[in-house]
Amino acid sequence: MKKILIADDHVIVRTGLILLIKEELDQVEIHEWRDGEGARKMVQNNEYDLIILDISMPFTDSFTLLNNIFALRPKQKVLILTMSREDVYAKKFLKLGVRGFMNKEADRSEIRTAIVSILNNKRYLSSSMHDTLTREMLEEAPPNPFETLSPRELEIMNHLLEGKNISEIASMLFLHVSTVSTHKTNFMQKLGVSNIIELSRMVRMF
Repeated sequence: MKKILIADDHVIVRTGLILLIKEELDQVEIHEWRDGEGARKMVQNNEYDLIILDISMPFTDSFTLLNNIFALRPKQKVLILTMSREDVYAKKFLKLGVRGFMNKEADRSEIRTAIVSILNNKRYLSSSMHDTLTREMLEEAPPNPFETLSPRELEIMNHLLEGKNISEIASMLFLHVSTVSTHKTNFMQKLGVSNIIELSRMVRMF
């Protein structure tokens, strides 16, 4: 029997994934949680064939969470399922060791394919991500400016784009407000933008 953990703060997403997985797998035990700390404890106490993880849950430092998961379970299979853009965030998470990175707007059939592929010890990239990587290999695409950001800078950027303020992010990531502000200043300089509106426009246009 397969054992799967779904970590996502939206009940509707967890419910939809449970239905989809049960349509695909006859013998499966599914656990669910709504935040990173709870997910970490679940991984401490259980061995999972697959973890499906959102990277934008409340009070969750997603990079630290993944590092903790891989420290506990070095061979753990993880699929990131998020609203964050693949071309901006995917490569950082793939380098950490996740087996796949998908946008929640993907078709049910593609999400099903990703889950089955990873359970069968394969990696999964969407067709758009394959195209992006191919262009980069052929040097046809301009350099990805977001590749210059550290994992922490990328995570803070993501939270800012979701509408959170500096204090909220500091509380979520257990950081000082000044530390978050410094990271914000650093990645704004790296990307050549001066405010969140310009940052949002840059992400949409990339």
